[in-house]
Amino acid sequence: MNARAARPQRTHRSGPRPPSLASNLWTLAALLVLLALSAGSALLRLGPFNAVANLGIAAVKASLVLGIFMRLKSDNALLRIVASAGFAWLAVMIALALADVLTRTPLPVPW
Repeated sequence: MNARAARPQRTHRSGPRPPSLASNLWTLAALLVLLALSAGSALLRLGPFNAVANLGIAAVKASLVLGIFMRLKSDNALLRIVASAGFAWLAVMIALALADVLTRTPLPVPW
């Protein structure tokens, strides 16, 4: 009897396989490049496009984290639905906070 046959077989499903070391290292390198891009874009004078560029970079970083580290790409559909519901709730909270801030009228300064 060899050593492989002596090990007990897993009988339950414990989710998808974790990402490989190479995949994690490529993701780390991509996140570090995106970090350098977002730090470098702070030094550029792009006007209103600076915020757009930084939000785009943040969206790419978030999608990398969601897809690779949270395994949303390879796990079951229920996890993707729950993550989508969480982001929808976050969008509602941001929209309500923006509605509050943008509809305020400045108070007159008392003399």
